[in-house]
Amino acid sequence: MDYEFLNGFSPKLLDVVVRDAAFWAQSDYRLLRERTRLHILAFVHRGEGTLSVDGKEWRLRPHTLFQVWPGQRMQIVTSREQPVCFYSVHYRYGLLQWEGVKAQWREAEGPLPFGDLLAGMGSPELQEVFERMYRVWGGKDAGYEWDVKVRFLEAVRLAAAGSVMSRSAEDADGAAAVREAISYMKTHYQQELSRDLMAQHVGLSPAYFSSLFKKQTGTSPIRYLNRLRLDRAKQLLRQSGMPVKQVSEEVGFVDSFYFTRLFTKETGMSPREYRKA
Repeated sequence: MDYEFLNGFSPKLLDVVVRDAAFWAQSDYRLLRERTRLHILAFVHRGEGTLSVDGKEWRLRPHTLFQVWPGQRMQIVTSREQPVCFYSVHYRYGLLQWEGVKAQWREAEGPLPFGDLLAGMGSPELQEVFERMYRVWGGKDAGYEWDVKVRFLEAVRLAAAGSVMSRSAEDADGAAAVREAISYMKTHYQQELSRDLMAQHVGLSPAYFSSLFKKQTGTSPIRYLNRLRLDRAKQLLRQSGMPVKQVSEEVGFVDSFYFTRLFTKETGMSPREYRKA
């Protein structure tokens, strides 16, 4: 799961629609877009059909989740007997990335990081989220856009989680190794830890461990470790009267000057300023 992407994901919702039997009857059971201009995330709740995107085909069945993004040739074909019915969210999105206290924004056009189509995503929870988004969007009550945005983010979370569950055994082993490394960090963050030591703990080469860890978490092992240490430092600064040097040592930093520089870069305040904030 690409947590770095998901942390920065910021959508602008444009519409929430339903494609039902009445829609297909009017469209002669065929929907064609020579070049898509928006992002679409859709959930099939009834019927069957065929989705074609840039020459690739997928079968649409109940509990299938699919996405389309700008610049694609898309066609959906269905039948009078079993018209494919789905909820569809139309949106644009950008990525908001924080580097310490500085933010960078960029509009994005690529897909969400969980594949073109997810079959068997039939959790009642996900279907309920899409149904609720459609009802709230159509109701247009005060705050409806915010309400639907929160639910859309929940749909993306569920889809990303489903994507992780459907990975190969090799990917599952990699995810387990990363979880073990994070657990090791949580219990040994006060000690001097290196990438090589953490890789050795989970039985992987340092280079492969770094690549795998970044793929799973969106960041490097050392940066993740430093985040854990800084979060613990914030807690100690708020809840204790420890000198900054002692806090630094308590959370695993040998060099208190390095700790202060890193803390300031991350929060925009020195440890002493944070304590008073």
